[in-house]
Parts: sequence; C-alpha cells; structure tokens
Amino acid sequence: MSFLANLQSHKSKLKHCKTIVTTPNGQKYEEMVLPDGNTVSSKIIDSNSPGFVVDMKPDLKIAEIEPGLLLGSQDVVYDCDLMHSHHITHVLSLGIKPIVLDVNIVYKCVDLLDVPESNLLDCLDECFYFIDNALNSGGRVYVHCNAGVSRSPSVVIAYLMKTKTVSYEQAFLQVKQKRHVINPNPGFIQQLKTMKI
Repeated sequence: MSFLANLQSHKSKLKHCKTIVTTPNGQKYEEMVLPDGNTVSSKIIDSNSPGFVVDMKPDLKIAEIEPGLLLGSQDVVYDCDLMHSHHITHVLSLGIKPIVLDVNIVYKCVDLLDVPESNLLDCLDECFYFIDNALNSGGRVYVHCNAGVSRSPSVVIAYLMKTKTVSYEQAFLQVKQKRHVINPNPGFIQQLKTMKI
C-alpha cells in the first residue's frame, strides 16, 4: 500500500482540529476541515511576522568524509568563495535543485523526499555513478540535501558501505565522526541495513 493510500485509509480516524495557516505575506487565519470535506476559514489573526522561516545561521560546515568526498547542507552551494576554497568540482543535490552559480561545477540533482517511505535504494546507482565519475576524474564532489542531516548522509553512508565493504554501523560512525549532526530517518536506516554490500 502506498503512503498516500495508507493516509487516506486512516482519514476517517483523524480528529477534526483547527489549523493556523500562514500565507506568504505573513497573514494568519484559522482553518478547519469539516467532516463532509469542506474547508472553513475563520478570523484573521494579527501578525507582523513574515510567511516563511528566516534562516539567520546558515550551515557552512563542510565535512570531508573521504578524500574528495564532501558532505553538508545546501547553504554551502550558494557560497562560491567557500566552494572554490574547497576545490569542489561536482555537486550532488538530493531533493534540492540548486541554482547553478558556477558553470565550471558539474551539478546533479536526484529526487528524494526525506520521509521513511521514500525508496533510498532506488536512487543509489545514479548517485554512485555521479560520485565515481567525479572522484575518478580527480574531482571533489560535495553531497548535500537541505540540512545535510538525513538524505545526503544516507547516500554517503551507502557509498562507503559499497566501496569499502563495511557494515552500516561502521559507515555511520565514520560519517558521524566528521559531521556530528547526521540523523538518517528510520526508513533510510532500515533500508541501509538490508543493503547488499
């Protein structure tokens, strides 16, 4: 059963509640879905906040997991000076399509949602091929997702498992020592533990 079908099958068991909705211009209002499926919007709540989360502390830490294999958040790809100082030649983005700021860097975006139901194993061959091409050409590849916590570490862990023939636990520890904030989602962990190496 797909994730969507599973959610829809449990829809009738959910409690009805009010949700605070924030629009892009920062306006807030209460919204409620009635049992018949109709949506009711009510009073607007005064708010001076923007309709988005402002990231005041970009994560510009780059972890070099193996020579030429780097890991981190999406914030790094928007800092050209930082990318150049680390001699990054390739960028593998997981679920995040970056704006190409440097035409001398090879970019690859692989669709992958950070939910336990996503099939991580299905995208690994494509990721491994890109990483291998980067490293075999003498390049340095930066692997990232949004925060560099779940998707990109999972791909790097899988890459280490494959290339070094090590267990999930060994690969996880190697990555965790270099980037302490990693925390693959439970579905990715389960898939990695069943991966054939």
